Amino acid sequence: MIDSMELFASYDTIYPADTVEWCPISEHSNVFVCGTYKLDEATKTKTGTINLFSLESQNKIKLVQSVTNDAVLDLKWNPFIVSGQILLAAALSGNHVSVYRLDKNGTDISLSLFSSFDLPKTNGVSNMSLSIAWSCPYENGSQSIAFSDSGGYITLVNLNNQLIRSFKAHDFESWIVTYNYWEPNILFSGGDDCKFKCYDQRLQFDKPIFENKEHEQGVTTCSSNKIRENIIVTGSYDENIRLWDIRNIKHSYNSVNVEGGVWRLKWEPYKEEYLLSASMFNAAHIIDTSLNVANICQSFGEKKNRLYYGADWCHHHDTQFGHDAKSKNKKIIATCTFYDHRLDLFFVNMKL
Repeated sequence: MIDSMELFASYDTIYPADTVEWCPISEHSNVFVCGTYKLDEATKTKTGTINLFSLESQNKIKLVQSVTNDAVLDLKWNPFIVSGQILLAAALSGNHVSVYRLDKNGTDISLSLFSSFDLPKTNGVSNMSLSIAWSCPYENGSQSIAFSDSGGYITLVNLNNQLIRSFKAHDFESWIVTYNYWEPNILFSGGDDCKFKCYDQRLQFDKPIFENKEHEQGVTTCSSNKIRENIIVTGSYDENIRLWDIRNIKHSYNSVNVEGGVWRLKWEPYKEEYLLSASMFNAAHIIDTSLNVANICQSFGEKKNRLYYGADWCHHHDTQFGHDAKSKNKKIIATCTFYDHRLDLFFVNMKL
């Protein structure tokens, strides 16, 4: 249950904002990034920035660094520290994926390029990366990165920039790819062909181990629950959020309509019972999925001339940033919007 919400900070990102991600590493839980996407209508050139922020004392947003780049389609922090390094992956319009390292020098932080990988060409044509995902470590301790692209392909690489596999997953854009948190050999994907699919790396991705077309429009987002092993959530342009149990994937077991296309869904990091939805023209929502329900418990954010593409929860256990520490259930949420290039931060009091 949501007790109250409060908008406490806003920032003009200059370029249209389309993705926001809080750092999941506890030492840097006050750090987050926001990606932007600017299309020059005259030249059709796409540019953007990766903006590194910190939430300072007195709840002030500080822009630490702005990395000028191709347009940013997606950003994902690696939830695991690799050889002492905190890594951020970026899906970029220039037909490539870049990985950045978060560097620390005393109290100062910055992003530096760690590696970059070009998307494989399809019939001589390069596709644009659309989403990106990190696997959990495999048994040998290695990790892989998956990214989906505008040609319907899913590509997997390792951290040495070596191609693992690239395969055709969808007839049109592959809007989203994500790993099963509990089994890094399992991938879920969603595409503009309205299909939600699952692939097993051990079967060489020759064909999906299941596919479902319950969504009536493109499947844009998907996330594996880190506490409830068999639970997956999907969202779609059809304005529906669907909850699935992968042991019985023929039908979703519950759904809710948020009256706006769903671009991103994020589980609340600690209990993973509440979902945060960036619902495009219908602002943002918090959905209660406990006890197998799917109920909207809070809708928030201005709607006029705003397109909500990004939303995320801050990864902290209780209030750490100097705002009424009496409530251990006070959460921080960030949203970003496209047309008005705005980043907003909210306090949420939750009765968990």
